[in-house]
Amino acid sequence: MPQTFHSVPGWFSWENQGAGIAVAADPNGARDLVVFLVDNGPQENRGMYRIGRTLDADGVVTGGWSPWVDVPDWFSWQNQGADVAVTDLGGGRDLVVLMVDDGPQANRGLYRIGRGLDRDGQATGGWTPWIDVPDWFSWENQGAGIAVTPPDGAGRRNLVVFMVDDGPQANRGVYRIGRGIDRDGRITGGWSPWIDVPGWFSWENQGAGVAVADVTGNGAAELVVFQVDDAPALPGVSGQNQALFRIGRGFDDNGGVTEWGPDWLGVPNWFSWENQGGGIAVATLDGARKLFALNVDAPPGQNAGQYMVLDLDEDPAECGRWDVKTFLSGVLAVHTALLPGGDVLFFAGSGSSRVRFDSPDFGDEAKGVPVSARWTPPDDTFVHPPTLRTAGGRPFDLFCGGDSFLPDGRMLAAGGTANYGPFTGRKDVAVFDPAAGTWSFAAPMKHGRWYPTLITLGDGRVLAATGLDEHGGGGSRAVMEIYDPDADTWTEIAFPQGFLGLPLYAHLFLLADGQIFFSGGRMDDGLPVEPFVFDPGRPQNPMRPVPDLLEPELRNQAASVLLPPAQDQRVLICGGGPEGKADKTHATDRVSIVDLKADDPQYAEATPMGLGRIHLNAVVLPDHTVFVSGGSLKQEDEPLARLQSEIYDPATDSWRVAATATVPRLYHSTAVLMADGRVVAAGGNPEGGSQVKFLPPDPEEEMRVEVFSPPYLFRGPRPTIIAAPDACRYGDQIRISTPDAGRIKWASLVSCGVTTHSFDSGQRLVDLDIGARDATGLFATVVGNPNLAPPGWYMLFLTDQTGVPSIAHWIQLGS
Repeated sequence: MPQTFHSVPGWFSWENQGAGIAVAADPNGARDLVVFLVDNGPQENRGMYRIGRTLDADGVVTGGWSPWVDVPDWFSWQNQGADVAVTDLGGGRDLVVLMVDDGPQANRGLYRIGRGLDRDGQATGGWTPWIDVPDWFSWENQGAGIAVTPPDGAGRRNLVVFMVDDGPQANRGVYRIGRGIDRDGRITGGWSPWIDVPGWFSWENQGAGVAVADVTGNGAAELVVFQVDDAPALPGVSGQNQALFRIGRGFDDNGGVTEWGPDWLGVPNWFSWENQGGGIAVATLDGARKLFALNVDAPPGQNAGQYMVLDLDEDPAECGRWDVKTFLSGVLAVHTALLPGGDVLFFAGSGSSRVRFDSPDFGDEAKGVPVSARWTPPDDTFVHPPTLRTAGGRPFDLFCGGDSFLPDGRMLAAGGTANYGPFTGRKDVAVFDPAAGTWSFAAPMKHGRWYPTLITLGDGRVLAATGLDEHGGGGSRAVMEIYDPDADTWTEIAFPQGFLGLPLYAHLFLLADGQIFFSGGRMDDGLPVEPFVFDPGRPQNPMRPVPDLLEPELRNQAASVLLPPAQDQRVLICGGGPEGKADKTHATDRVSIVDLKADDPQYAEATPMGLGRIHLNAVVLPDHTVFVSGGSLKQEDEPLARLQSEIYDPATDSWRVAATATVPRLYHSTAVLMADGRVVAAGGNPEGGSQVKFLPPDPEEEMRVEVFSPPYLFRGPRPTIIAAPDACRYGDQIRISTPDAGRIKWASLVSCGVTTHSFDSGQRLVDLDIGARDATGLFATVVGNPNLAPPGWYMLFLTDQTGVPSIAHWIQLGS
């Protein structure tokens, strides 16, 4: 189901001070929606609710709405939170209403019960008095929630009351349990203490809620807490709110939680800059678990209430599926490459650990300190290529270098870490040979480079740009070098005098005319350089600015991709955040796309991602979509890691939330496409490790490997490639033997991915022109322009009319 908001009709308030949402079963088994608001008018506040009758399987109201109904005896002039729940305490459908009264002294939390709620919203059995929640300690609240547990074996239900305490420091989310609530609202078994929700990070909230239900399908009640985080609005930077929820498993009668979900999950497409309430409910519709999230949007004019329905049961055919592998990555996967033939190379060097870098055991495979690991799927075997050492015996530290593939399938790794504290760049250059399984030295660069970008050009040479130099300064930013693999030499080229150069790990793309585009993406570098196009063959020529990138100050650790197919020459940049981990400004969800075939290219706003994120990875899939995973809402904060992935469809300019991962992926995480159409994700270490060996894993080093199977792998049979050439030249017409020729939509070449720090400069998908077809195969013409597909090894995919791709056939493209 698309993640869209549904309007609550007749929302009349200009100011609200709380809201809530619940789902209720009617006597015939249908589900109704109950929406509640606190209207902050010129006189006393009013608590009111209405019923949306008969929800369909997607949570849409199909039977009309009742009028707004007042909760009688609402006495507050000021509230700081409210909520509703629906349960059966003996009256069939009983409405439980919570209010937080903001009086002249300490706040009070109170609830009352309307018995026998009918479909017009009338409490046919009357109302209980207001009942105080004991020991309500807050003087200031910023949201509250109420829920009732399912009956236990004895038919007893418990009341769950939740509040956000707005104290002098960071906010707290706390809850307590009233054991054994009777039909009059009395608590017969006493109250638990107040219990903190761990990992509550907000300093300001603008809504909250709570629910109790079997959310994960394990048959047991689970606690779901919800908050609207009120992000600070900084000059020139988005202050968009975020809504998040967290699940506590093993919820008992005393309020204990056996295990909290590792991270807060985001409600996608939360668009409000100001909220005046929100809430959640969980319900089962047609056998599928759903989460309802209410948004009270408070723009400058009249408020609006709307709700979204999220699928808690992830259908692999819609969302894909994540699987955590049974093995570890062998080294911290700061860099990951897909090698020709299908193996995956994880390489780390020292892996952001000065302790490891300084150890005499660094690089000693026998002592468990390798610098790289080669994984062979599907057998899942691992080998550690021998460590490459300098003349002095020190390991070549691959950490934070740049990487790109050569035409013969070898991978060039240039620069990296010469020293920690301060970091300095190395001049050394290494080559990994997949056939031999070994590293070897190539000619060194003229300049040290730490955080460089490497990009393969149309003639097979490699451009190295930017980076901290051998002294730790910015001398390499404005000077580039080009590597000739045939001659094993480097040639220095420079930007015009006075130009500041490129920021660290600049996101660079080779264009069809041989020029290079800098998208604006970067790594922790505030260098004031906007996106532009330049000619590496004539670097002294004037550069062509590309204006109108949205929120350029939030493109640190963004993701940039050349949208498929490469022939379209459109580049997308998405996500990112502020420079420096100390700045906790929310990551952006905004997306910009530029058409570089235009006479005067400039960025245009595209549909934003569902969830803002920094440190994300973006992978082009063979069905011409873009898969985005990992990252965090705030820098390297793991509790705010984005476990929910997303898929972008350039044809419709639309995003959809995909499957939820198990493993958080933050700074130094990677993801690449594999030849079977899956995506492997690995790595991540928000802080540098403190141990020498990679195994057992350092708490700061993420060694688990997780593989994403996209939705297309659950949508029926895949096309098959029976035979195809192992090599081709530009402009060749090739024969692809397949029994599925009649249903093929695309024949595409996809480059080998090699990625670090949220960017893969060589990632591209190039379509082949499909010609004649017959019962046993088809003909396809390879592009004639090497700038569209630089020479090297590619995965050849056939994708059918439903978007299902084949397993790739490996083919080498050259002159």
